[in-house]
Amino acid sequence: MNNNSSALQANRSDLLFRVLGWLSALPVALIVVLTFADVFARYVFSSPVRGSMEIIEFAMALVIFTALPLVTRQREHVTVSLIDGMVKSLRSKKIKIILCDAVSALALGLLTWRLYLQGLDDLQSGSATIVLNLPHAPLSFALTFFAGLTTCLVLALIWQTLTSHEGVV
Repeated sequence: MNNNSSALQANRSDLLFRVLGWLSALPVALIVVLTFADVFARYVFSSPVRGSMEIIEFAMALVIFTALPLVTRQREHVTVSLIDGMVKSLRSKKIKIILCDAVSALALGLLTWRLYLQGLDDLQSGSATIVLNLPHAPLSFALTFFAGLTTCLVLALIWQTLTSHEGVV
């Protein structure tokens, strides 16, 4: 691969992750504004914003799953380093990273599959929230997409680690 195609691929990747960053920020902003409006309306008008908890619950799920690829790309998950002291060589560190990533890919693949099945069930049953009657299926399928994207990203990280001739990536 020449330098121009590498740069183009890097730009596309950066654009994707910038878009994901904005997609993560939007539900957070919605949660902040809606929580403020709800509290304000409760105290000033003795009437909360109708359905605010349902919207906040949907937004929380979106925050988590839109941020998952971002956190995964930077390898910034919360980790427990129980065996790091025992792993000294570069080869051992690579093996540890590949094994951990493989377990992550397996767990994310399972999560993606279950979310997809949940989306199908939500679609078939027509399940929706109680107050605003928001359908669950679109949220389930959106979460499926982001979990699947993260699964693909972990697989790409495994490939990158396997093909890297430098230090641990």
